[in-house]
Amino acid sequence: MKNHVNFNFSTFLAVLMLAIICLPTQAGAATWSERKLDKAILKIDRDLTRKRWDKVITRSQKAIPQCIARHGDTNQMCIVMLRNINRSYEETRRFNPDHGRIESAYKLASQVFGKAHSTTVKTRDYYYKFLIFTEDYAAAIPLVKEIIELEEAGPGDEYRLMQRYNQLYALEGLVENWPAEEAALTVVLRLANEVRGEDSEDVRAAAEALAHNYCIQKKYHAFFELINKQDIQVSCFADPRG
Repeated sequence: MKNHVNFNFSTFLAVLMLAIICLPTQAGAATWSERKLDKAILKIDRDLTRKRWDKVITRSQKAIPQCIARHGDTNQMCIVMLRNINRSYEETRRFNPDHGRIESAYKLASQVFGKAHSTTVKTRDYYYKFLIFTEDYAAAIPLVKEIIELEEAGPGDEYRLMQRYNQLYALEGLVENWPAEEAALTVVLRLANEVRGEDSEDVRAAAEALAHNYCIQKKYHAFFELINKQDIQVSCFADPRG
C-alpha cells in the first residue's frame, strides 16, 4: 500500500511538472500577430489625428510591449510609439507614470534617429520638463548642453542661444557648480551685449549674477573689476545666496 501511494504521488508530480513545462508563458500566449499590431498602430494614429489623448494612452500601453517584443526596443516604430504616448500625457498635462519610458524614449530616439531629429527634440523636451519637475537638476544639465551644441552648429540665433545659456547658468547654480556657472554667465553677458546692447536690462542682470558668482568663489579682483566696468552696485558677502 505504501509503495502504491508513493507511486501515485511520484506520478502526480511528474505530470504536474510536465504540465508546467508545456504550459505557454503568459507573455508568449498573449503575443500579437503582426497584423493585429499594425491595426493597433493605425488606430493610435487615428486617435492622434483626432486628439483623443486618453485613447492613445490606453492603446499604446498595450501596443508598446508588443512592438518591443516583436521588433526590439530600437525599432523606429516602437520609439515613435513611445514618443506618442508621452506626447499624449503631456497634452493632458501629466507626466507618464512609467517614468522609465520618459527617459528611454529620449535616449532611444537620440541613439536611433540622431540628436537633431524631430522625435529626439520632442522626447528630449519632455524629459527635460520631467527632470525639472522632479528637481533632478544635475541630470537636466547635459540636455541643455546638447541643445546648445545643436544651436551653435545651426544658423546662429544669438537671442535663442542666450536664453539657453541662461538656462544652463541657472542649473549650474542650483547644483552649486560655481566654475561652470561662471563659464555660462560669461557667455550670457557677451551675448546680451551683442543682442540687446550694453545698456540693456539683460546685460545688467547677467553682470550682477556674474558678480555674485565671483563673490561666492572669492574672486574679489574679478568682482570689483566687473562692477566698476559695468557701473553696478552689488554687495559681496561670503555667500550672497545663503
